[in-house]
Order: sequence, then C-alpha cells, then structure tokens
Amino acid sequence: MSNLADKTAYRALSIIARMVRDFEGLHYLDMTKTDDWDATNARNLLEGILQSNGYQVNYDRSAKRPLAKLPPK
Repeated sequence: MSNLADKTAYRALSIIARMVRDFEGLHYLDMTKTDDWDATNARNLLEGILQSNGYQVNYDRSAKRPLAKLPPK
C-alpha cells in the first residue's frame, strides 16, 4: 500500500500516467464486453487522479516525461 500524504508525489503520478498509456494496447486485443467496460472505468479513474493533480497523460512516446501540465483554464 501507499503512504498517505497531503499531496500525491510526482513519481506516483508518473507511474499512473504510464499505466494509462498501457491501456492503449487493449484496443487491439479481444475482450468481453464486461472486461472492456471495467478496463475503461479503471482508465477513467486513473486519468481522474492525474487531472485532479493538474496533469494529463503525455502520449508522445519519445518524450522523457509521461506527464504534461494541464493548460490553464
């Protein structure tokens, strides 16, 4: 389990971002409707964690960082 803190560490957010990018590989695999639904929900939850911390996934695989700051509103 993780250590609870007032702010989520950048390293933890980086790991989550890599996990979200790995979900892209599921598009090419056979999955049941239920499994696809659960995987999509899991991905959305992980992306929500990133967004609530002010980041989004950087899908550029050549980039050194898996995270990008959200643009200001």
